Amino acid sequence: MSSRCFVFDGTLSHETVLNGPVGILFADPGSEIGEILTREAGPKGLSSNPTWAPELIATCFEIRTANPEKYPDILSSSFPFNRLTPAKKIQDNDRLIHVLRILIESPEETVNVEELASEIGMSESWLQHEFKNVVGLPIRAFRKWFRIKTAVIALKQGAKLADAALSAGFYDQAHFTNVFREIFGISPSIVFKKGESIRWYIQNEEIDKILKVF
Repeated sequence: MSSRCFVFDGTLSHETVLNGPVGILFADPGSEIGEILTREAGPKGLSSNPTWAPELIATCFEIRTANPEKYPDILSSSFPFNRLTPAKKIQDNDRLIHVLRILIESPEETVNVEELASEIGMSESWLQHEFKNVVGLPIRAFRKWFRIKTAVIALKQGAKLADAALSAGFYDQAHFTNVFREIFGISPSIVFKKGESIRWYIQNEEIDKILKVF
């Protein structure tokens, strides 16, 4: 299968090969961009011909030479947010909001589903079903994403790989490397190697802004 632009969900096993100019976009679970990517990936979790491929390719070329401060504006103007239907809202679901806050604000904490369910006074089965129904991901996958994001932000701020991994809740650097490669299809040592010609940007949203998406 060949294409200039692929869209796939986070469960698809893949490998990223940096051979020539490559643009890669990963979106937070439940975000507006994440919702668009999920729909484009379709029921099979993979699309080799997304409807907005020309816009995304043009965006990647624009980002190549733009100041990182301009990235949010470039992305916002490139994605068809007007195509989205209203998201599932959880503003009246205090229990789910409480769980999301725990997972987003403290991804390094090892709190299992049983403890989370007990915290909100509901059964494990209810929590797992309701969480996946609203967020679109199982609790474990959601926490894994925010642990990776926490570690990457620490790396961006100058932390060493081992320190970033431990601070985000990974057992050690090897554990972080394996999960990073599983999600991104590339080793973190390649992405964060000094002198590597890779431009990257992470938008670290405030938790209240993230919760408004659901």
